[in-house]
Amino acid sequence: MEFKAPQDPVENKRFRLKMLQKAEESPKLQAYLREKCRRDNQFFCDAFLWTYDPRLADKNPHLPFILWPKQRKLFEQLDYWYKRSQSGERVNAVLDKPRAVGATFTLVAWCFHRWLFEPFEARFGSRKEDYVDKRGESDTIFFKFDYMIERLPTWLLAPFTRSSMLLKNLETGGQISGESANPNFGRGGRKSIIVFDELGFWEWARASWEACGETTNFRLAMSTPPLTGKDSFFYKLISGQEGRVDMFAFDWRDVPTRDDNWFTQAKESKSEEEFAREVLKSYEGTTKGKVYAADMRFVRLSDVDYNPRLPLFVAWDFGLDTVAMIWLQADLVHKKFYIIDSYWNQNKSIDFYVPFITGVVGSGSVDKYQPYELEMILRHRLWSRNITHFGDPNVKQRHVKDKTSTRDLLYEKFNIYIQSKDWGGRKWTDLRDITKLYLRDLEINEKRNEYLLAALRSARYPERTETSQATTEPLKPIHDWTSHFRSALEYFFDNIHDEEAEKSEKEIKRIEAEAYEGESAFSPI
Repeated sequence: MEFKAPQDPVENKRFRLKMLQKAEESPKLQAYLREKCRRDNQFFCDAFLWTYDPRLADKNPHLPFILWPKQRKLFEQLDYWYKRSQSGERVNAVLDKPRAVGATFTLVAWCFHRWLFEPFEARFGSRKEDYVDKRGESDTIFFKFDYMIERLPTWLLAPFTRSSMLLKNLETGGQISGESANPNFGRGGRKSIIVFDELGFWEWARASWEACGETTNFRLAMSTPPLTGKDSFFYKLISGQEGRVDMFAFDWRDVPTRDDNWFTQAKESKSEEEFAREVLKSYEGTTKGKVYAADMRFVRLSDVDYNPRLPLFVAWDFGLDTVAMIWLQADLVHKKFYIIDSYWNQNKSIDFYVPFITGVVGSGSVDKYQPYELEMILRHRLWSRNITHFGDPNVKQRHVKDKTSTRDLLYEKFNIYIQSKDWGGRKWTDLRDITKLYLRDLEINEKRNEYLLAALRSARYPERTETSQATTEPLKPIHDWTSHFRSALEYFFDNIHDEEAEKSEKEIKRIEAEAYEGESAFSPI
């Protein structure tokens, strides 16, 4: 029989069945097929790999992975980039795509083939660890590797070991490893390729991209347009603002089953912004329905750092499971404000956050912190200990993992006093309006505060239905991942507003007094 996999799904299944039946009876045929797969990665996919679509659960979600024409072009492009990188050339590549075009599965398949037949080492990263590897979760990257392995015939599969975020080929020594986004992403060792999945949504996109620059000759970032649009690091990559990159782009039309009817239905089922972003790959974004997106355009981005001549502040937001912290400095005379650092974490006891203030970690606690966290703590050790802390007006009532008053615990145990301004009949909109007032005077260290910037640009109000008759503005934004940094900054400006007003009043009186003294000195007696 001719070993060329048919492109029709029904005929392809028949071909696979006949091929596997013959191979089970012939070790010689097994060796031939293994060598053919090694030499031809597209045949390997068309003849042996499967793909999984949970949206087809009512039918059969398990489908033969027959490459679409655009996916074949991606395979060829990856082969070309990889060859260049193996010759010593630095390849920085970007894959620009809309939603659900099979790009991630295609890339996983390409890497899986290399891992199976070569001493190939790949690092896959995503925004959160649970998106990289969480057993049984079909959305994760490692689920796709597990799925491919489980459906290969044993005679084609090499001996391997599998542990959390790690897949080792015991025959070739190849490895597929995973990691979540962090400022030290990908450092250490040497990799054949490092893949950044959905980089547009990463917390430390720029820092992660730059951290692994010496680890591999082949960096590949892929993403759909993020909510932050042209402000995102991913857009800066694809637009050439961060240096030369090689580009590969998917379009919604590259999925063979999509036609004009699909396009019309997609447009009708999504909001205007969602459709523009996820189908048309628009990076224009919109400020509609967002709290601070329009005002954030006036914020200056720089590498501003700690200034020992200016006072230091920390703004806190204490959620039930999340704590957010922002380090700020203020020049009240010139009405300038600077965000020099920020940090957040989840499901930690309150004492976990204290070293970020003191710059000191107990000898028995070092292992609790990631390398980038220890780096931040060390940085803060050089900063002033004379810090003013601002927080939630409800800080007396809010609790974290310790189940005790947050403000009392921090003060009594660590001498950290959180100032908070009572609501006193005010609403959240009052804090919002004060914050909008100060954003034009704000400068932010861009590299250290990528997640904070994304939160401020993306915070939004709940959408009203088309039939809603409401004419007043929503009372509060949606509570989601953007909420904690947004709230912490609002608490800062709400509290600093009174301090600045007091400072301005004193400054005005001083100037008036100096002017009066000057006039008196030259006035006749």
